[in-house]
Amino acid sequence: MTSSYQESLSKESQLFIKVLENMYHASHIVNIPSGEKVSLSKSYIWLVVRGVIKIQTLTLDGEISILGLVSSDNVFGETLSTSNPYEAYAMGNCDLLPISLIEIEQNPTLSISIFNALRKTYQQTEMLLSIKSIRRMEDRIKSLFIFLAERYGRECKDGIVIDIRLTHQEIANLLSTTRVTVTRIMSDLKESKWLILERSKYVLTQRSTI
Repeated sequence: MTSSYQESLSKESQLFIKVLENMYHASHIVNIPSGEKVSLSKSYIWLVVRGVIKIQTLTLDGEISILGLVSSDNVFGETLSTSNPYEAYAMGNCDLLPISLIEIEQNPTLSISIFNALRKTYQQTEMLLSIKSIRRMEDRIKSLFIFLAERYGRECKDGIVIDIRLTHQEIANLLSTTRVTVTRIMSDLKESKWLILERSKYVLTQRSTI
């Protein structure tokens, strides 16, 4: 379920990293500890070198809404969104590379690379929006975990282990539902062995289909 997708990502990542290596040194990379808020500016965007960043905003009634998850070779930044507030938090330790808008404008090769990164970010956001539109909440949650397995999963003896951990509240914020609903459905999925928990990480078993 994950190999072809991840292989294509790996090839694109290698090309992208080669371009960046010609222009930057490791000293430019900023480490963001797990749970830390990322500093944002309208003068530059961030490239994720390693890890996963959670992007969130507030709804009109003050509830947190997760806009998306940004991972390796994807970009994010305040200048790319009209959301207010627009906040970014590290899910685990992350390495980020700041790229100024002036540099992007002046370097055609970098511009093309950033365009490809934006394309991947857009495609992932589009997929999450389509998942949010699924009416039946159990199918919505299942679709989210299948998506996470394809994007962040690796094979293990019991199925596919997902290398990022979302809390029930974060799943609720991502899927526009309540934590109570997520907890109830997750309990049912674990009981039916559709999903299991190993060493604090979710594993999709061989029976994990919608």
